[in-house]
Amino acid sequence: MIARRLMSFAAVWLGSLALIAAQGDKPDRKVWDGVFTPAQAARGKERFETTCARCHNVALVGSERGPALKGNAFVGKWDNDSLGSIYTKMRDTMPPDGAGLVADALKVDILAYILQSNGLPPGPEELTGEASSLDAIKIAKKTVWDGVFTAAQADRGKSHYLGARCGGCHQLDLTGDRGPALKGADFMAHWENGSLNALFTKLKDTMPQNDPQAATDETKIDIVAYLLQVNGFPAGKSDLTLDPNVLDNTEIVRKGALSGAPNFSLVQVVGCLEPGANNAWTLARTSEPVVTKDEEPTPTGLRAAGSKPLGTQTFQLVSAAPYKPETRKGQKVEARGLLYRDGSDARLNLTSLQTLAPACDR
Repeated sequence: MIARRLMSFAAVWLGSLALIAAQGDKPDRKVWDGVFTPAQAARGKERFETTCARCHNVALVGSERGPALKGNAFVGKWDNDSLGSIYTKMRDTMPPDGAGLVADALKVDILAYILQSNGLPPGPEELTGEASSLDAIKIAKKTVWDGVFTAAQADRGKSHYLGARCGGCHQLDLTGDRGPALKGADFMAHWENGSLNALFTKLKDTMPQNDPQAATDETKIDIVAYLLQVNGFPAGKSDLTLDPNVLDNTEIVRKGALSGAPNFSLVQVVGCLEPGANNAWTLARTSEPVVTKDEEPTPTGLRAAGSKPLGTQTFQLVSAAPYKPETRKGQKVEARGLLYRDGSDARLNLTSLQTLAPACDR
């Protein structure tokens, strides 16, 4: 089924694809590189709470007067942009009752606090308001190339892997036997462009096959670290944790590849089902698409989707009629399908549509 949908979907929009011209110099740093100091974020926190919290909430989760400044909604809005874009927005338009009420230098401190609140690490130097400096810092999701585990954690994972007799199915060298290979091209073919949460959930819910409860979640996250190490991904300064937000927002990509789901990949999104123009249906306020291997969710996956926050994107739904969208109007739903994005043209050719909640509240 997925092959037929892919051929049909590609045929409809392949003719509209245009070559993307090379863009000059790209940002050479990322927000994960430690671009602010703890002291700067502390100053920003104090100013944020007295000036910005009235609209964006003291917890940065947003309100009716202002959008969320942390979490999936924030990352989805600014993903693959630069800190220069956020700072320009703050400098020129915030606060709404007078951009000049807060000095530019204080807005840089507030930006540092926003970064800290999104779980980004501090560094040895303060963020500056220099345009060229901010434009050179890219906002991007974390990937397995950003050092998401420690060498010590990977060593523990190796001991767990050998002690749990995982090699009985996957071989001691992870090349696969009764179970799939856990390193090399086969591993990347299965997990590329997916999240670490998808990999961890697979281990958590199904491994070992005869008794998934035989190992703790802490043991399994260490094994994930070992798998990353064996596949050549670099170690960092902090252990990989069980935090689902961290796992869900850390992607498995090849070196040099852009993060984010590629066109015509099978993805999962969570959003609000709404009627669109010309009797079409749209999915609004969606989370960032995550690559999946399954056309339909498992019960465990559906429960996990229910806790996902909404985002800022909108997709036009293709082949929605079989899922009776008129009976789900206004609901929070999980959708799966083939992704196509080209500028403002964003579409999802459905393979599954499941209700998560009767109303689409944040």
